[in-house]
Amino acid sequence: MVGEARGVRLAAALPLVAVSLLAAGLTGVVPMALAGALAALGSAGFAVPVARTAVTDPALRRMAAPLAAGLLITALSAAGAGLAATVAPRALAGDVRLAVEIPLVGLFFAVGAYLLGLLVPGRRLDPLVAARAWLEGASIAICTLYTVWLLLISQTGVRGAGLTAAMLTSVGLGTTVASALHGTRFPRRRYWSGLGAALSIAGLGALVLTLDYQGTPHYQGTPLVLAVSALAMLGAAALVWYGTTWVTDVPGPGRADAPGSSGYPLLALPLVGSALATGYQLIQQHHLDPTAMVLAAAGVVIVTIRQMLVTMTLRRYADQLAVQGRQLRTLVVGSDDVALVLDEDLVVRWQSPAAARQFALSDQDVVGQPATALLHPDDAQRCTAYLAETGTAAQSCEVRLRDGFDTWRDTEWRRTGPDPTRPGWSLVVHVRDVSQHRDLARTLRQNVFTDRLTSLPNRDGLRRAGETGPESGALIVIGLYGLTGISDLHGAELGDAVLVEAARRLRTEVGGADVPARLGDSRFAVLTERGAVQAHLLASRLLNLLSAPYPAPGARARLSASAGLADVAEDADFDEVLRRAELALRATRHGGTAAVEWYDEAVEARLLRRSAIEQELPGAVGQNQLDLAYQPIVELGSGRPVGAEALLRWRHPTLGTVPPAEVVPIARELGVLPEIGRWVLHRACRQLSSWMREGRELFVSVNVSAAELAAPHFVAAVTSALETHLVPPSALVVEVAEPQLVAARQDTARHATFEDVVTNLAHLRAAGVRTAVDNFGIGPTSLSHLRVLPLDLLKIDRLVFAPEGQNGQAAAIIDVMVKLGGQLGIQVLAQGLETRADLEVARAAGCRLGQGYLLSQPVPPEHLEAYLDQHRHQRTGEF
Repeated sequence: MVGEARGVRLAAALPLVAVSLLAAGLTGVVPMALAGALAALGSAGFAVPVARTAVTDPALRRMAAPLAAGLLITALSAAGAGLAATVAPRALAGDVRLAVEIPLVGLFFAVGAYLLGLLVPGRRLDPLVAARAWLEGASIAICTLYTVWLLLISQTGVRGAGLTAAMLTSVGLGTTVASALHGTRFPRRRYWSGLGAALSIAGLGALVLTLDYQGTPHYQGTPLVLAVSALAMLGAAALVWYGTTWVTDVPGPGRADAPGSSGYPLLALPLVGSALATGYQLIQQHHLDPTAMVLAAAGVVIVTIRQMLVTMTLRRYADQLAVQGRQLRTLVVGSDDVALVLDEDLVVRWQSPAAARQFALSDQDVVGQPATALLHPDDAQRCTAYLAETGTAAQSCEVRLRDGFDTWRDTEWRRTGPDPTRPGWSLVVHVRDVSQHRDLARTLRQNVFTDRLTSLPNRDGLRRAGETGPESGALIVIGLYGLTGISDLHGAELGDAVLVEAARRLRTEVGGADVPARLGDSRFAVLTERGAVQAHLLASRLLNLLSAPYPAPGARARLSASAGLADVAEDADFDEVLRRAELALRATRHGGTAAVEWYDEAVEARLLRRSAIEQELPGAVGQNQLDLAYQPIVELGSGRPVGAEALLRWRHPTLGTVPPAEVVPIARELGVLPEIGRWVLHRACRQLSSWMREGRELFVSVNVSAAELAAPHFVAAVTSALETHLVPPSALVVEVAEPQLVAARQDTARHATFEDVVTNLAHLRAAGVRTAVDNFGIGPTSLSHLRVLPLDLLKIDRLVFAPEGQNGQAAAIIDVMVKLGGQLGIQVLAQGLETRADLEVARAAGCRLGQGYLLSQPVPPEHLEAYLDQHRHQRTGEF
């Protein structure tokens, strides 16, 4: 980049020096030959960036390097001629003056370099076009040589150097101009560079002729010719620099020449010069010498042959266009698309037969009429603008066209260029009927946003309505429950009929501005502009309406429903609003049917926590994330620990310790509770076996659910665990929560499960395993269970013996339970001791055992071992 910048600065500075020296030469300050030579040195400045282009651009190296060499040779030749004419004007090289021999030799090399750079291989030309190109070059060469002969050589006599320079200059001019006009590789670059090379050859040739004929009797134009020659070489260098450095062209073969007469503009210059030289010679000498006549005759013959080739090429091109036009019409006739040929006023001059087949339009209806006469008035101006465009236009123009039945049809107009048989004033337009495509596209778009069964907007349709809908309001998401049962009992047809009826009820109940939608198999939504209170009332009405019976032939279906709501705020992302409403709907699962829940961050936090547990709980056992904590069970009289309750803990890597109150319900829903129960049973037995081997005498209680206890193989699983870990049956206590027993007994559909619980409890006792009921006293029929269940231990809940503010009544209740337990042979344990008052009530009632935070929190096994060692010999009854 630095070299190129310096070259540009040098190219800009040398012309100023050249013009100054040229002006000095004209005024006689310095010799004219020296001024002309120094002026030609300006071309050397332009050779620097041209050479730089040859180095930096490999694609242009084949052309730019020889051109830079030609400029440098021209500059050196002119400088050498000027120096020789000034320092040694009479020095000879053979029989030719040194000032003439230097530029003459340079002319040979300069012509060779320019031709080497311009004759870059490209696409192969058509033979006629190639012959025409060579004839144009020959015409320029003959006309140039003829003009020089008449004006100079014939007037002053033949001189060897001058004649050689004239012939070499003529050949170089003709070849470089022909190459510049007909090159197919880098055509724009070659055009400007070729013109510069021709001008450089002409300037250097004029310099040789002027210096050779300087001082002859009939030659008087030395100062003027030298000035023009110097300026010509300087301008030629600028053109070559511009063509190689600034003009952009795509590398690679270009297009072949069109069969026109591109050589005429530049060919006219030598022809006019020859004519003027002929007139001047006839005026001065009244005749032409034989050599001039031969050259003139040769020029006429070459120009004539060249014109004949141009005529043949044009005729052949016209024949090709006619054939292509006929082929095009043949293709158009058989095409389903309608083709129209329009004139320059956009009047239809011809239409294809497809117009009658596709649009029932005859030639009388269309031909001779403006192309926009049959278009819809709203589309006519737009179509006219499209057809009148001459630059890069749109791909097509969609307009409505009236067919022969006065029906508007959707059509696509595509401009394909001029008619080959009448180029320049006609335009071919293809018209395609796209009515069916538009109808299909509209149907597809409708299907994309509409539920096919209920005709309500689907999820995408609701999203589109939300993105362009109200700036405030609420989104209600409704979940229907019971559809699967209806389909299983009465068939899928009735299930679909219920959904259609539910959609009808939804549509009739919402307001005109509200948008009802179906989100999934059993989920609907309503987007409303109402405020929070009105939206809540609307959700309640919709739940009542959707929960009403659905009458059907031979059946009567019922559904339950719940709803989640989320606020729609200005600039809120609708997908986020929809997500929040669905999260609120999920939160209603624990609130029963007909529940309405609003979204808030606390709800989302609970649901996300639950989702995390649901996702990772099935793998918790295999990943060794579960653990057991143990809460001591103490003799209230002595304070000595006699047992411990094994409590499940899940050490979650991100949620921390998850208590059983969260783990067990989710495990039951996921169906992994039996697996976790087996793990807890074996882990507790293994730990108990370890303690017993160390001499620690205590029992361990394990919590099981009613469903686990009712399983057919539960008793066998407990027996297997005891045998595996060598634990005596009496050291294990299996306890079940009383609320689960109450729920199992009250659920008539699961009555057999309660009976299985009682049976398996009896089998466990028969095997030596002790049984217990946890949380006793909070159910509605607690005392009746004592006569039915085979129990060893009764764990009374703190809500029974220590309700806040009712200690006197609590003591009476627990006293009754302790007496009844004693009559049935059941030990009573006060569960949940938290205060000294709780402890006094339990002791006064006669509870033998106690458990709670007052005594100890649940602790890891090693902490429990320390607790046991600390209280092993305690007999005082103090805690």
